[in-house]
Amino acid sequence: MNTCSQCGKQDAMITLTTETEQRSLCRDCYNEVLSIELGVQLIDLPDSIIVKDSEGIRHYFYVRPELFHQGIRLEAGENDFYGYRFEVFGELDCDQQELFQKLYDKVKDGVSRKYINQKVLPGGHTYQTMPDDELVGRIEYNEEDPDVPLVIIDGKPYNWEEIGNMMRSYEGFQFHLHILNEDE
Repeated sequence: MNTCSQCGKQDAMITLTTETEQRSLCRDCYNEVLSIELGVQLIDLPDSIIVKDSEGIRHYFYVRPELFHQGIRLEAGENDFYGYRFEVFGELDCDQQELFQKLYDKVKDGVSRKYINQKVLPGGHTYQTMPDDELVGRIEYNEEDPDVPLVIIDGKPYNWEEIGNMMRSYEGFQFHLHILNEDE
């Protein structure tokens, strides 16, 4: 992991390159640099939120703001690499409290419904079903097989074989695959 050239933290994830220099920055220092450049100040927002899912299980989310030349992005994610993750975007001059509320509502709505139920047959064999004939999730990089992405549904990773097994009971049916931007 790179060291931030501005504050010295060990979590520099952003590289700024100009004609004369290259700097590695952590998220906070990057936001600080852009804040000065754009004349936009990020307000203090909670750095975490807790939301219960449809089964009453608590989910802990970090909240990360990030400035861009085009606007402000707020991300809420679980610390688990494959857990739930949500984002919202706003204009540079947006009401940041309203943007945070939009993120909170999106998180609350996103964990309020389960798209996959796990069931057990009398012999002990487990299988998954789609109770509402619908899957909603996100596509992520698969470290075990870089050529085939993972699908994260209900905050858990599924490979395409597992998704295919759930689809077997729908043979002969039509389906509609719709890819959405994070903010939709």
